[in-house]
Amino acid sequence: MNDWRFIPLETKNGYWNMALDEAILESVIQKRSPFTIRLYKWSPSTITIGRNQSLHNEVNLKFCQREKFDVIRRITGGGAVFHDNKGEITYSIICSLDFLKKRKALTIIEQYEIITDCITVCLKNLGLKTNKGIIHCPALFFNNKKFSGNAQLRKKGIILQHGTILLDINPELMYFALKPPQNSSHNRMVKSVRTKCIGIKNSIPNYKEQYFVDSLKQSFMNQLDISLLNGTIVQREREYAKKLIEEKYKNKKWLEKYD
Repeated sequence: MNDWRFIPLETKNGYWNMALDEAILESVIQKRSPFTIRLYKWSPSTITIGRNQSLHNEVNLKFCQREKFDVIRRITGGGAVFHDNKGEITYSIICSLDFLKKRKALTIIEQYEIITDCITVCLKNLGLKTNKGIIHCPALFFNNKKFSGNAQLRKKGIILQHGTILLDINPELMYFALKPPQNSSHNRMVKSVRTKCIGIKNSIPNYKEQYFVDSLKQSFMNQLDISLLNGTIVQREREYAKKLIEEKYKNKKWLEKYD
């Protein structure tokens, strides 16, 4: 049995959430931290854009500034995401590619899915039948609507995968914060989100957040054959995350990299 660290669900701002994922990644690369799974929420609501996206093409900055939303560029790929502080739990997992390959996850898709299978099995145990698909990156669907998008970064044999678990959605707010694609209107995108995306909270019988988190933790342990030990962020990771916030995530050169 492999002992991993589990960081229990916490609510932090967007800068901290993204900087901490990177700080843990670097610490695992240096073999100074164990493989880690963490769960987190966002306060305030946050827009993250993929590492290769243009900020000004994706985000309504005036609206976000007025609403005091955080706006951040991720180190992972994929598209722009609106993280609603009331409607989402996000997971991240940092481990070695060798660990996944030893469990017969040899291709990139298999390495995504061995992780997202932990979510689908958890939800199956809670009475929800979900299915897999790909929209840019591997995603999860309930009633043929997307509720989980996922993204990866691979560095020096270590993988960071993080992804959303939508509990509720607010398409109107989402597409005030995000810019509709060219030649699409706000109303059209709101309608599209309602057609294509779903929050799963109301479909889980007697949903209670802590029970859901505990079930998710147990599913990660069962599916990956690991032991998850509740842990904390160590001072070294905390200090590096703070440095990343000031020097990278709040730096306009990083945020406006492609503008």
